Amino acid sequence: MARVSHRTGVEEKGQRSLRSSDAYLPKRGLKEKSFCKTCGALYHNKRWYMDEAELRTLREEAGINKVVCPACQRIEDGNPAGIVIFSGSYVAKHARDILNAVKHVEAKSMLKNPLGRIMEVKEDENMITISTTEDKLAQKLGREIYKAHHGELHYQWSHEENFVRVNWKKE
Repeated sequence: MARVSHRTGVEEKGQRSLRSSDAYLPKRGLKEKSFCKTCGALYHNKRWYMDEAELRTLREEAGINKVVCPACQRIEDGNPAGIVIFSGSYVAKHARDILNAVKHVEAKSMLKNPLGRIMEVKEDENMITISTTEDKLAQKLGREIYKAHHGELHYQWSHEENFVRVNWKKE
């Protein structure tokens, strides 16, 4: 059954799900055995992963494809895929706990997907603002803080741009 994408208006036949419209993901796959010259993430079998030992070996191979991964490109462009805002008087009292949890979630997430990274953390009196390279990481950060500290959690999606704004608040 053919499906018409509401984003592009293009009919997609035989696809179970719509193709990603993320401008940072290459339309065609990269050359096999590529690595990011900025962060060292490796690309193989249409997946990005981290492997320090393999990276050391690949860096010495002639003709290896050196690229900039989508996460490093987003960081370079200053164009996040997610913004997470933790706000309220509770944040001022528990900022260290929240930031430690955020670091833990990022580290755990990067084991599965090295493209999901925190770009920037800004701290104000009653607010912490975090920008991420992936919308899914932003969602995880909000969900994990909500599970640990309760409060109010809201998501605002912009599907056309693969962007999410996550707002968590507790007074």
